[in-house]
Amino acid sequence: MTEPVDDIRAVHVNPDLPEGRAARSSGGRSTLWRWNVALVIFLMMIIPSSIMVILYYREVMATYYVTRNPLPKSARDMASGISRVMVQDIRDAMLLGKSLSESVSKGSAGEIHADLGKYATTGTLGHFAGWAVYGLDGTRLGEFDYRNLAPYEKETEKLLERLRKNGGPALFSSPIFNQTNRITILLLAVPILKAGQTSADKPMGYLVGAENLSGFMYPYLYTPRKQGAPGLSYIASSGGHILASSNNLLIGERMDGIGLGHVLDRFHRGQSGGFKASVKGDRYMFGSALMSDLQGLSTHSWFVVLQAPEDVVMAKARRMRFIMDLVAFVVAPVLFSVDCFFLFRSLRSST
Repeated sequence: MTEPVDDIRAVHVNPDLPEGRAARSSGGRSTLWRWNVALVIFLMMIIPSSIMVILYYREVMATYYVTRNPLPKSARDMASGISRVMVQDIRDAMLLGKSLSESVSKGSAGEIHADLGKYATTGTLGHFAGWAVYGLDGTRLGEFDYRNLAPYEKETEKLLERLRKNGGPALFSSPIFNQTNRITILLLAVPILKAGQTSADKPMGYLVGAENLSGFMYPYLYTPRKQGAPGLSYIASSGGHILASSNNLLIGERMDGIGLGHVLDRFHRGQSGGFKASVKGDRYMFGSALMSDLQGLSTHSWFVVLQAPEDVVMAKARRMRFIMDLVAFVVAPVLFSVDCFFLFRSLRSST
């Protein structure tokens, strides 16, 4: 009666016996099979999940590069920078007017000429082409380099009439286009005040200066460059005229006459920022911004626009999509092959 019990005990005590090796091998195969099945199920779940994650980040990265389009932000920066420069011109012209108060009170054309030559030809006002001082009745009291201002006497009279009527610290004329030289002339008028007076007080006279707006603004115009392809930037008025541009051939042109009417329409609807549109059959991306600091100082509102070819701006997004697609089509077959390997191995271990 004790022999079977002894045989069973012997199997457990001595695993080298045939019965012990068979039991251990069977237990090992069972454990390995369970691990393989678990790994196969895990891989079957992770393959579609990995592909979905890759495709999700494909769109996220593509969207990231699209929203990183620098044109709208660059347009806002350019508008802000140009507005600051022009507001500084107004301040400097007002200071120049106060510096002329003594010579204007004397009515000495020689002293006015000397003071204008002393203060107006240096510093930030050096880019102005000509100056003239007028009395309250519109009589010219003195000038400096008036030959550059003389062709625009009618525009000067209208500007002074508006300033006398509306008052204020300064006023710009409507842009004057010189199609021969492809430049835009802008007149600036400020009241001449004594020390301690403000724009609300009665002035002693008026100071008018003429500047080549398109030439002066050129260094401040951004030129968007993407992958070596140049873009375009310009300042335009709400009337649809291009006042200054990185492409001098566009100065003085009407936007609706060169395929940019839709950009002007968006501005009239109060829309700015980034957008896409076709220009003469080619797709472009745009960034626009209003020069809000100059509102009320000019007869028209001004805005800046930057544009660049869409295919160039979107090149990085397309490249990122291609890389993510490539990763997805490489990862999926690799994971599937690993899954098949462990599935085959589990089937072999179960037999």
